[in-house]
Amino acid sequence: MKTILRNFLSVLRRFKMATVLNILGLAVAFAAFSVILIQVHYERSFDTCHPTAERVFRVELQDPGVFSIILPRAFVERVITSSPHIEAGTLIYPYNGKIHYSVMIDGEKHGFRETTMITHADITKVFDFQMVEGNPDCLNDPDKVIIPESLARALFGTSSAVGQLLHAEENVQTKDEKTFTIGAVYRDFPGNTQLSNAVYTTIGDDAFKGNFGASNFMCYLLLDSPSSAQAVADNFNETFDFKQIGREDYIHLVPLTDIYYAGGHSDARLTRTGNPEISKLLFLIAVLIIIIAIINYVNFSTSLTPMRIKSINTQKVLGSTDTQLRRALVAESVIVALVAWFLSLLIVWMLNKTSVLPFVEANLGFVVNLPILLLTGAIAILAGFVAGLYPARYMVSFPPALVLKGSFGLSPSGRKLRTALIGIQFIVSIVLIVSASLVKLQNDYMRDFSLGFDKDQIMLVDLTTDIYQKHHETFVNQLKEYPGIEDVAFAMERVASQDSYNTNTIRIKEQTLQFYMIICSSNFLDVMGIPVEEGRDFTPADQKQTDGRAFIYNWAAKLQANLEVGDALDQSGRSHIVGFTGDVKFTSLRNSSDNVGFVVWEHPYPMSNSYIRIKKGTDIEGAIRHIRSTLAAIDPSFPVEVEFYDAVFNQLYHKETNLRSLITLFSLLAIILSLVGVFGLVVFDTQYRRKEIAIRKVHGSTITQILELLNRQYVYIIMVCFVIAAPLAWYTISKWLENFAYKTPIHWWIYAFSFCIILLITLATVTFQSWRVANANPVDSLKTE
Repeated sequence: MKTILRNFLSVLRRFKMATVLNILGLAVAFAAFSVILIQVHYERSFDTCHPTAERVFRVELQDPGVFSIILPRAFVERVITSSPHIEAGTLIYPYNGKIHYSVMIDGEKHGFRETTMITHADITKVFDFQMVEGNPDCLNDPDKVIIPESLARALFGTSSAVGQLLHAEENVQTKDEKTFTIGAVYRDFPGNTQLSNAVYTTIGDDAFKGNFGASNFMCYLLLDSPSSAQAVADNFNETFDFKQIGREDYIHLVPLTDIYYAGGHSDARLTRTGNPEISKLLFLIAVLIIIIAIINYVNFSTSLTPMRIKSINTQKVLGSTDTQLRRALVAESVIVALVAWFLSLLIVWMLNKTSVLPFVEANLGFVVNLPILLLTGAIAILAGFVAGLYPARYMVSFPPALVLKGSFGLSPSGRKLRTALIGIQFIVSIVLIVSASLVKLQNDYMRDFSLGFDKDQIMLVDLTTDIYQKHHETFVNQLKEYPGIEDVAFAMERVASQDSYNTNTIRIKEQTLQFYMIICSSNFLDVMGIPVEEGRDFTPADQKQTDGRAFIYNWAAKLQANLEVGDALDQSGRSHIVGFTGDVKFTSLRNSSDNVGFVVWEHPYPMSNSYIRIKKGTDIEGAIRHIRSTLAAIDPSFPVEVEFYDAVFNQLYHKETNLRSLITLFSLLAIILSLVGVFGLVVFDTQYRRKEIAIRKVHGSTITQILELLNRQYVYIIMVCFVIAAPLAWYTISKWLENFAYKTPIHWWIYAFSFCIILLITLATVTFQSWRVANANPVDSLKTE
């Protein structure tokens, strides 16, 4: 055993680069496997942080689409009290967004914006709010709020937050109060839950009380048992008259733990969703990376056979049995795998301390992921065992007579196995390169897609409702004093930032038209660069109308319902269509064409989303400074955030961007691991073919011819692998593209690019490693033979 290890270390010293590459390859593969497994577990364990998660359900109407989860308050409260199986229930009003608050600290006023959720007091019974301090029942007092620990520490440090006052600098929807007392502080929720780390307060008694018409709330129930869900739904469906909400529906209850992968609800204000197919794909990539790493180590161990075979046979002569030698070699392989695993832990630790993987949402900390890291360690031991079996059997299987001849490595079965192993690596690499290329092209296609408005010249600033209602004219006039700012418009929604908006349904020309209704200022279309193709644009007079509304629809709505300029939209005829825009798209390219209707409206609607049009060539930094100084003069405590549509699209397509980054990263990793495998195989081949190469040189072969000979087999292998990988890549990427209504074509050159990348890198690797053997003195090679 000691002799084998000593000889092994001697070989490692002779082949430092190959050894380091293989151990690092294993370490990186184990680290990648751990990171992917942590991310997949993060998604698959969504909402399981709540001990009662299996008994929590969300109420939905039967209609598909995002609006089936938004319900009237009276309806929600009727559901909550409908069955003895319901232990607690709560509504959630998700549309407040970030509210501007101020707090007095050491006599100074500090402003901040924080997401605010309106609920029932029983939300702390339905979900697991772990209170750090304060009374969990404080929400029974409408003047009390509960806040996350992170916010409490940011505002008050180590001092107690309970009893401190928060003043809302704008109206909080459904609430009459504007000054709240912090009643409790709860421990922050992990990232993989539907609940936000937000300010929570209870709904006002009169807000939408008894209203079965206005749908604004989500409903969650805590049942006595998961098996009671169907009984609760059946009982309600049999006893409730759905005509009260103007529909003929029925409810069904969706388990909290199923919501993330349920799909169909893309508005991030309502639901966080994921794609189970992406999780499966990531897990498959993790498994493939481990397989590639094992293949590499098998090839590497096998490639060392020429340097170790004489030592092994010497041990045989000295009395070591084949079983003893094989056990020693397998143990050696396991030790190397464990060393690589420990290095992988170091890599994961370093990744957790940096932000180099922003597309990984999960916490990579050791404590929370200890089971996964230990599982990776067990897989490392298994991988070392499996990777050591073939080389151990292979090295010990040769009789001394054959070893002395030096041709034992060229058996057809051995060559076929090594070729198959490296072929698997090439297939995986080609599939990943094609996939990464298509994902990038789809992302570029989505970002470059014409949405029907001039997004490059628009800056976005979210105002408070108070600033808009009291100071929007001052805000506009002062901004326009800056020479680089053309105009400012307002809307209730931040368009092109999500997959759903305020929706309206009308009955016109014996058809039902459902459309996204964008309430905006009269100059909105002009500021956004949306041309009116037919009819006229809005005028300031339209915004002041009180007895009717002027609507402008996009072309998709016009075609669907055969609309015309002048069509009346209500029985009185006072609301009518004044024009049509071109094709305007405000949702992501995951969705098909949007029906959009623009309408101008005066107060009381808080159009707090401001759109600032800047001139081309404007000093952007100067314009931002002017915006900040203008708002500071209006409200010094207001934290100004200026954004461009690039940032908006980053958020809208963050899942696709994360997927692109992940696949690109692991494609590069697969390529690197494949090259390590090629490196080991070339070491093997060149050692076994030294005599052949020397004889060819004696007979006049040039170095170029020798290198061509050594490269030729890899060209054939890559060609065969490409034929296998191309349809696999096409199938994989086609399935992913089915998630989009608008998609990039699958160009032929992507496959050619992937083939050329693998071919060129492989040839460069083979040439680099073979150069020394091709340049060796044939006399030396023949002498050693």
